Amino acid sequence: MADVAFLGDPAVKAQALARLRSHIAAGTFVFFPAWADGKANIIGALVEADDKQAFAERYGYPIAFATALEMIVNAFKVLPDAEEFVGALLERTPVGVDLSRIVPQVLVSLLASPDVVALTGRYGEVERCRREVLALHQRVIGGEVPDRKEWKAIRMAAVAASDAIVDDALPHLASLIVEAAAWPATMRSVLHDTLGACGRLEIQQMMDTIGWTQAHESRVFKIREQAEADGRMAELEGLDRVLALLDHDDPELARGFRKRLEHFGKLGDHYRTVGWKIIELIEQAPKAVLPRENAD
Repeated sequence: MADVAFLGDPAVKAQALARLRSHIAAGTFVFFPAWADGKANIIGALVEADDKQAFAERYGYPIAFATALEMIVNAFKVLPDAEEFVGALLERTPVGVDLSRIVPQVLVSLLASPDVVALTGRYGEVERCRREVLALHQRVIGGEVPDRKEWKAIRMAAVAASDAIVDDALPHLASLIVEAAAWPATMRSVLHDTLGACGRLEIQQMMDTIGWTQAHESRVFKIREQAEADGRMAELEGLDRVLALLDHDDPELARGFRKRLEHFGKLGDHYRTVGWKIIELIEQAPKAVLPRENAD
C-alpha cells in the first residue's frame, strides 16, 4: 500500500515508535551514519539499514519524502532537537492516512515562496516555468495524473530558462529551484533536490547580506593551508586556531569571518520550518481509500 501511513496498521506505527525510542533511550540515535556499530539515524533506526526505499515501503511514507528526510533532520543540528522532531513525525502521523499528496503540497509551497517569486519575476520565461510547474503539482494535489510528456516539456523549458541567466546570481539560483521541482512528486529525489536548491539560494543571500565573497573564502583557506604547512599556532585546534590565525594575519578578514559564522549558524531555519510544515500536512491528510477484500 504505497503512501498509506504505516500501511494502515497500528502495529506498524507501534513498531516504528518502539525502535526509535529504543535508540533515543540508549543514546545511539545519531545524525549519521544511517546504520553502523549499533548507532542509527531516523532511517537506520526504523529499518536497521541505510535503505530509504525500505523505509518508504515498510512505513508508508512517500519515497521522495524518505529521500529528503535526513537533510531535514540534520538541519536541527543538535540531537535533542532532532529527536524531538523525528518523535513528533511518527507520533503525529495518523495511521492509514493518504500521504501521496504531501510532497506536491510541499513543492507548491516552495515554488510559491515570496522570495522565490520576487526573483523569478525578473525573467519572464523563468516566471512562466515556475507557474507551469506549480500548476502541474496543483493538478496532482487535485487528483489528476499529468502526462509524462507535460513534465518533460516544462522541465526542458525550465533548464533552458535557467541556462539563459548569466551574471545574475540570485535569479539564477531561484531558476534552479524551478528546474529541480519540474519532476513528478513520485520521483525519488525531487524534494531533496528542490530543498537543496533552496538552501543554495539561502546561502547566497546570506553571503550577499554580509558582503562575503568566494575570494574571502579562498583567502581563509590559504591562511589555514599555510599554517598547516609551517605549524603556526599548532597548540590550538579547529575553529579556535582558524580565528587566531585570521586575527594575526588579517584582522578585517577575521571580522568578516566571524559574521559569516554567525549567519551560517542560522542556516537550516528554512529546512526546519519545512519539516514542521510537513508534519502539519500529514496530520491534515485524508484517510486513504483502501481496496476492499473479496467477500468470499
